[in-house]
Amino acid sequence: MEIIIAIASKIGECLVTPIGTEFGYLIHYHSNLESLRGEIKKLFDKRDGVQRLVDAAKRNGEIIKPDVQSWLKNVNDDLVKKVLQFEEEISKKRRGVYRWSLSRRAYKITQHVLQLQNEGRYENVAHPAPPPEIWSTFKKGFQDFKSRMANMNEVIKGLKREEVRMIGICGMGGVGKTTMVKEIIVRLAKLDLFDKIVMATVSQSPSIRMIQSEIADKIGLKFEEESEPGRALKLHGRLMEIKRILIVLDDVWTEPDFEAIGLPSADAHKGCKVLLTSRDWEVCNRMGSQPIIAVPTLTTEESQELFREMVGESFHDPDLRSIAKDVVKECGGLPIAIVTVGKALEKKNKREWDDALNQLRNSTPVNIPGVNDKVYSSIKWSYDRLESDEARSCLLLCCLFPEDYDIPIEYLVRYGWGRGYFSSIVTLEDARNRVHSLVDQLKRRFLLLDGGMSETTKMHDIVRDVAISIASRDPHRFLVRSHAENKEWPNLATYDTISLVGDLEIPVGCPKLELLQTMNGRFSKGSMDIICKAMKELKVLALVGMEMEDLGSSRSPGVLKNLRTLILDGSHFDGMSTDVFGPLENLEILSFRDCYYMHELPSEIGRLKQLRLLDTTNCKNLKVIPHGIFSSLCRLEELYMMGSFDKWDLGTGREDKRMASISEVMSLSDHLKVLSIELPPNFIHLLPKDVVLKSPTIKFAIGSTKMLSEMFSEMFSEMTTYAFRNSLIIDEGDARELESQAVRLLLKKSEDLFLCKVKNFSVLTDLDQEGFQDLKYLTLEHCPNTEYLANGTSVTQQTPFPHIQSASQLPNSFLTNLRFLRLFNCDVLKYAFSLSAARNLVQLEELDIGDCDQMEEIVSKQGREHEKEADIIYFNKVTKLSLWYLQSLVGFFQANKLYSNQEETTARVEHQSAGIFEKAIFPSKCISWFPSLEEVRLTYMKFEGMLFDLKIHIVMDGQTSPTFPQLRKLEISRCKFTHLWKNIPSGFQGFQNLRYLYVSGCSGLDYVFSHLIASELLNLEEVDISECRAMETIVRIREENEEEATKYMILFPRLNRFKLVDLRRLSSFCPAGSTFQWSSTKNMHVYGCQKLKTLGAVIPQRKKLENKSEKDSTSHDFSTDGCGCIPYSRRNAQRPIEILPRLINQEVTPTNLEDSNDDDNLENLSVIDCNSMEVIFQLKGPKHEESSHSVEAFKKLRSLRLDTLPSLTRVWETGSSQPMFAGSSFGNLKWLRVYRCNQLKYLFSSSIVKLLVSVEDIKVTNCEQMEEIVAAEEETAEIITLPKVKSIKLKSLPKLKYFCGEAYTLKLPSLELLKVINVQDLRPFDSKLVDTHNPRLQVKPAFRQEWTSDDENEDDESMWWMKTSNTID
Repeated sequence: MEIIIAIASKIGECLVTPIGTEFGYLIHYHSNLESLRGEIKKLFDKRDGVQRLVDAAKRNGEIIKPDVQSWLKNVNDDLVKKVLQFEEEISKKRRGVYRWSLSRRAYKITQHVLQLQNEGRYENVAHPAPPPEIWSTFKKGFQDFKSRMANMNEVIKGLKREEVRMIGICGMGGVGKTTMVKEIIVRLAKLDLFDKIVMATVSQSPSIRMIQSEIADKIGLKFEEESEPGRALKLHGRLMEIKRILIVLDDVWTEPDFEAIGLPSADAHKGCKVLLTSRDWEVCNRMGSQPIIAVPTLTTEESQELFREMVGESFHDPDLRSIAKDVVKECGGLPIAIVTVGKALEKKNKREWDDALNQLRNSTPVNIPGVNDKVYSSIKWSYDRLESDEARSCLLLCCLFPEDYDIPIEYLVRYGWGRGYFSSIVTLEDARNRVHSLVDQLKRRFLLLDGGMSETTKMHDIVRDVAISIASRDPHRFLVRSHAENKEWPNLATYDTISLVGDLEIPVGCPKLELLQTMNGRFSKGSMDIICKAMKELKVLALVGMEMEDLGSSRSPGVLKNLRTLILDGSHFDGMSTDVFGPLENLEILSFRDCYYMHELPSEIGRLKQLRLLDTTNCKNLKVIPHGIFSSLCRLEELYMMGSFDKWDLGTGREDKRMASISEVMSLSDHLKVLSIELPPNFIHLLPKDVVLKSPTIKFAIGSTKMLSEMFSEMFSEMTTYAFRNSLIIDEGDARELESQAVRLLLKKSEDLFLCKVKNFSVLTDLDQEGFQDLKYLTLEHCPNTEYLANGTSVTQQTPFPHIQSASQLPNSFLTNLRFLRLFNCDVLKYAFSLSAARNLVQLEELDIGDCDQMEEIVSKQGREHEKEADIIYFNKVTKLSLWYLQSLVGFFQANKLYSNQEETTARVEHQSAGIFEKAIFPSKCISWFPSLEEVRLTYMKFEGMLFDLKIHIVMDGQTSPTFPQLRKLEISRCKFTHLWKNIPSGFQGFQNLRYLYVSGCSGLDYVFSHLIASELLNLEEVDISECRAMETIVRIREENEEEATKYMILFPRLNRFKLVDLRRLSSFCPAGSTFQWSSTKNMHVYGCQKLKTLGAVIPQRKKLENKSEKDSTSHDFSTDGCGCIPYSRRNAQRPIEILPRLINQEVTPTNLEDSNDDDNLENLSVIDCNSMEVIFQLKGPKHEESSHSVEAFKKLRSLRLDTLPSLTRVWETGSSQPMFAGSSFGNLKWLRVYRCNQLKYLFSSSIVKLLVSVEDIKVTNCEQMEEIVAAEEETAEIITLPKVKSIKLKSLPKLKYFCGEAYTLKLPSLELLKVINVQDLRPFDSKLVDTHNPRLQVKPAFRQEWTSDDENEDDESMWWMKTSNTID
């Protein structure tokens, strides 16, 4: 009995808890639902925060982490779907009987929501994107002269050879070595010889630190180490990780120290090669370059061709033709000389040409190492022919900077102003405009080049050498010296300009010195005393990027009465030396830009009565500016403070403790020309209401940029340049505070307006009743009360401004200059523009709208507007459109009804039958609005309908006008479209320039293209389709169009990259009778397409030569039974081989296609996780071909990866007839990987393996049924050779017995490594079966007839290794 009671008690315990739990679901029905609502709201708030971080990261070009993407997908897709289904359940099952199950479900979903909340705690959502490939920054400019092509081909050929480690390119300065190297890099990128190519300029005065930084930037490496050895160690380690890397060292004068830089030696890194350029053959030879390629001068014909291109039409003038030949001769075949002289002579008369020839002939060259006399003469002549002393002075200032340096044009302005180069110019702004004009002039003469950053320029090293030579002589007397030059100081008594780079002591004895620049060195204690004692005539002092112990004392600078420009940019100046600046009574320009250590602006600056420019841009730690400094600067023209001080005073408290105030700054506005200041968030109250910017032409950037620097870095960087637009950034505020005269003037004059978290304004036009005539860039973000941008048709309404009433008619000038519009998180905004407002947007170029929950249309018909106004709207300049998170959007514009045919003077709109109204993002009414649109991005749209409704198309002068003729890029992500294109009329033309298509997470699409659209996309280069769970095919043909569609159709002839990922229902690429021209594709990746059985068949089609005249060139005989695809055909096209979607066992009759296939471009193919995949390629010979038939295919295929294909039985399937693939078929295949293909019994047939003449690396693992690598087709003795195979790795192949059948002899003359892991039954190779033909090939001494059973240590000597060293006994 006790036992029974104990059992019953235990059963009771087990029952009570679950019963109580289940009963609790019923009791807590309402609280569980409320809890779910609350937790979902918290989750969505967290999601919005994460999404904002993601958006900011994307704008900064960063890569989003996979776990963040997965989390957002789980929230936005999976959870939302689950909750929507639950809501539907609740609406259907509200009776009490269902409450238990609903409450239980609510509880379970809440637990899931809490889990997602916990997972969504991300500190970082992204990581920096890899740096762009080096060749992407090169400008086109290479002339493929015959003399150059031979050199280039020799270099590329040498780099392909394994034994070559370093190649030298030598030649005199100006011969074009660097230009050639850049073109070689561009061509190497297409050959895929290297995983990474980096380039650094060494120069005559090499800086190890700079070379390290250049290389590190190219590989995305960030240094934390300060010392050069520490940086070298880190760089060396990173370079060793890159399997194939080319290091290009440009302009090498002496052998660089590889170890000090961190470059690996040839012995340490077999995959590292070096390409260097030098003016000295001996340098290349001493470094061990092999080969060394000398670049000759241009031939006479090449020189004349280049000169003709430079001088233009003048070359064909009969009076100048004979002179031209003599001028070209004087240039000595040197491209830089020809270019500089040619540009200087463009559009000049005969007398000037005669004078040029005379000057070139009589020029007195100087001895510049590595610079040919004729180069010097030509550049010196171009310099002499500049139109003004200002231009010549500007060019000479450029030679003060290090070689290959991005020279800030603003430095040329400030140096030139300090030297007094612009005697007739009154303001700094005029001087700046003049310098920019001079730089453009010098670029047109090819004496200067474009810089790598905004507002910079560069100088070719040869031009710099010549400029230094010119500047070093009277009347200029420049000295340019680097720490790398171990030279004695010359007599400095006559020099007026000195530039020092690196750790160099300040020289003494320079009584005439007017400009001293020191860069990237150490400004030691007492240096200022030296300057003051030795350089009393100094006008410009620039200490750039200097480490500083002390700037000096008040006794020192007092003697620098002539100093007009003082620059401390990027130096370690803390601002505490407050007695340095006061004595500089004639100082006009003072710059502290990028002084991160600066905490306080010295109060002594208030004594600088002549100061015209003060710059503290990006002094991020500047916290103190004493009150009264700005009000004392009575001549200040330009104030730059963006990204620095923002602790502005409100005018309260003790005066001796107060900070600078905005009122002080505004008091200068009668003479202020440029005002760029940082303000804190919610700063409107700091602006004085009774003071305005008095100068009508003032240029300003005012606002809080902290949020910009985090989320819109590109916009922030523009605002910290010296060419910014008039900008106002308001981060947090109340529109009712914007009523002051000062703010209204700023709003009226703004070209760039950023309003974030500004509440209490519903209509943008309330902020400027004249319609923002000057506005070019507008951003509204998190403005909670903004209902529309303009209310141009409604009656007068209440506004937050009692003195301003909204006009009932829209201002004619409303946003007429707007170029860019960004609308984010404006929750009550229902549309962006009325029809009336849209008509004004004639300059709009880019539209970016997102996260506006209530937005239904972008353009909307309002009030008394007539819908016919839509017929005259054209966004002629819009090139980019982004729409995202617009959950209520029903279309770009929704017409109330479709109109009947109507004729106009220039164009008419043709309508198809109206039918039932269908929803579209781009409805037919607005299809013609975007003639210049180039890029469309749509993300996270709940809209269920079509993207493009093509029911209407435009006919101009009897010809169909193409739709979206300029669209190049279409990106669609996480949208619910049912069709991308629909209602396509007969004869449709459009989208012919589309290059890139990306579709991801669109669950409503069951196909991508209709055949009518697909046939238009002749320029499509990249297709990326992923996570579209309902997608069954890529191209679909409607039955009624099938005969017409298949007659002459070719699909995507220029496709370069094709990627299909996670398309669970995809069963075919295209239907019967049509053809993707897969062979034009370079890279193809198929992943997670579970129903796809084959990629396609390669069908050689060749017409017998003797019957060539019997058939018309367009006649075809196709077999189209089943669902496969046949070889493509087009009018008058003759192609023999294509890779085609096609069912197994389908045959095709021969057609009249040629032997060659110029479009056979497939290089890389990977097929992964496709459960139904049975055959990758079907190589079938036509039934009726003669036995001698042979064809080439896959000639460029380099790599093949097959992974997790459980149904794969054959990689290549061939027909019953004799092998027809020969020649170079598969002749470039180098890399083969096969993993987890459990039905695959063999990898190659013997007929295929014979074609693999380039294969180097084979790896096969985890294939349970694999019996042999090479399957015998005939039991006859035969020799099989794989001439280039270096590595074979076989792992976990339980049934593998033979590498190839016993009847075959296998030759592996290049084999270096064979690993066999966990393959128990494989018969080891012996000397009879392994004919290596390599007397140096030996099995390691540890070689035994035994095998390893696992791969815990793949270097274990019990594995089977073969290494090149001695011979097999």
